[in-house]
Amino acid sequence: MSWPILTVILAIPIAGSLAVLAVPGNRPRLARLILIGATAVTLGLTCVLLVAFVATPPPSAAHLSGTANGSSLTRVNGPLSFQFQERVGWLHTGRSLSASHPAFNEGNNDVNQAGPPPINFSYHLGVDGLSVWLIALAALLFFLAAIALSRRQQGMRGFAALMLLSEVGVLGVLTSLDLILFYFFWEAALIPLYFLLIGWGDEHRGRAALKFIIYTVAGSLFMLLAIIGVYFITGSQTGVYTFDVPTLIAAQSFVNSTHGSVLTLFGHSFTLLNPQDWMFLAFALAFAIKVPLVPFHSWLPDAYSSGSTPFLIFFAGIVSKLGAFGFIRYDLTLFPQASHTFQPLMMGLGVLSILYGALSALAQRDIKRIVAFASISHLGFIVLGIFSLNIDGLNGAIIQMVNHGIIIAALFICVGVYEARFATRDLRALGGLAKPMPIMAGLFLVAALAGLGMPLLNSFVGEFLTLLGAFQVSPAWAVVASLGVVLACWYTLRLYQGVTQGRLQLPNGEVESAATKTVARLGHLDAGAVELAVLAPLVALILVIGVYPGPVIRYTRFSAGQYVSAVDRGMAVTAAPATRAGVPPGRGGR
Repeated sequence: MSWPILTVILAIPIAGSLAVLAVPGNRPRLARLILIGATAVTLGLTCVLLVAFVATPPPSAAHLSGTANGSSLTRVNGPLSFQFQERVGWLHTGRSLSASHPAFNEGNNDVNQAGPPPINFSYHLGVDGLSVWLIALAALLFFLAAIALSRRQQGMRGFAALMLLSEVGVLGVLTSLDLILFYFFWEAALIPLYFLLIGWGDEHRGRAALKFIIYTVAGSLFMLLAIIGVYFITGSQTGVYTFDVPTLIAAQSFVNSTHGSVLTLFGHSFTLLNPQDWMFLAFALAFAIKVPLVPFHSWLPDAYSSGSTPFLIFFAGIVSKLGAFGFIRYDLTLFPQASHTFQPLMMGLGVLSILYGALSALAQRDIKRIVAFASISHLGFIVLGIFSLNIDGLNGAIIQMVNHGIIIAALFICVGVYEARFATRDLRALGGLAKPMPIMAGLFLVAALAGLGMPLLNSFVGEFLTLLGAFQVSPAWAVVASLGVVLACWYTLRLYQGVTQGRLQLPNGEVESAATKTVARLGHLDAGAVELAVLAPLVALILVIGVYPGPVIRYTRFSAGQYVSAVDRGMAVTAAPATRAGVPPGRGGR
């Protein structure tokens, strides 16, 4: 593609947010129209990107320069192929700063004598078979959230502007191919999300927003330290000091994992973790908080139960997937040896999240918190698939990331409708609503059945591949994780039946005594045009992907194979000549 489509995709929401802020405060409808228009154009461009990606053969990976252990890195191909790359130098000194600034050579130790390394980071964008599907999902969810936004929303200009800035941050994370640029978007996305939660949440929004920002910023700080560590360790062993992601991934074949230091205490020696392990854990902490995994999950139920429905459509639908995306893109590729070392731990945390989230959902009476804990359980399956470190598990995880975003958005829309109609989230105060709201009950049923993994609906194929991949590594983990499917049937049907079945019950305690009169009085409460417009695309995707998942599986499987190749290639650290190490990976089923 000859034009910078990724930059344009990022620029449209920025321009939209500026346009919204320029709208007079007495014209909220115009601000809403600009929001819908900007998200619609972004969605259209992402559809063009997705079609072009599917139709375009993957290019060769980026080349390296420099030497490692006396062997040239020139013409070494990385295991991942990125398409539609756009790159502009951002900060580039080109050589060691000591050459330009002799003062850097002052001192008596080797580091000072050598001088600091060059600083190289760039505006580098690109997509692969992992990110392109998530970009399309993000654009769809932001567009649906704009449609769902009420015309009477208080503070329309502020909400619309912050929402568009959130979209920029999310899309920037998914398209960045430079670690500093990735970190910039990762942190930039937090700011508008925080203000959206604290400004338009319920009465508990202050506590929820504070927990969200503290958890995520704390994890991000450790990730920043690890990014600096990657820069120096990779540069010291390869001679290539860079934050460029394709170069860093390709260079892992030449990076030796140094041995951990030994701590002697009271006559006993303890081997500590090596630098690669520490950096893996630092990245993993940031991503585990974002997913979230148990025990880093406590911010999520509060945030989900406090957020407004338009906010939750994209917050629950795509933001939590950024953690899973980070696990695949960065932890597996930059720290392949540590990924194998900590595989049992990460799979264990995935299974723990599956079971804890499911059991917690069973204990809730708040319909929003039921969906929130169900989300934690579903995300545990994704992490389990990622750290199976095989093609089936990773392919299932990628598919399930998309499926979960569709399902969780649909579920929050459904429970949001019931909350808006009856001003309650208490499951005990609702019942029998299928009769006065039959259309809503039907849409809710499809989303609920998809959430429990019903065959011929989209979640089934993702969970099946995830468990298949986990079984290849550890049958015990797969069997225990499968209990989450059983529990999902329990809490999902409990939620659906509690809201829609039984005798008609309203929050004020009224029950159905005269069915005809009650139904006539409540008939106008069924799904309206806006709810149908928002839910219809999600329900359609649930059905289409469930019935015919082949095309999605084919392209995600190729990408999963590349990431498995990356993590396996990193395990075979060698100082072989570049022509031998640089054999490009097979093209698989692409």
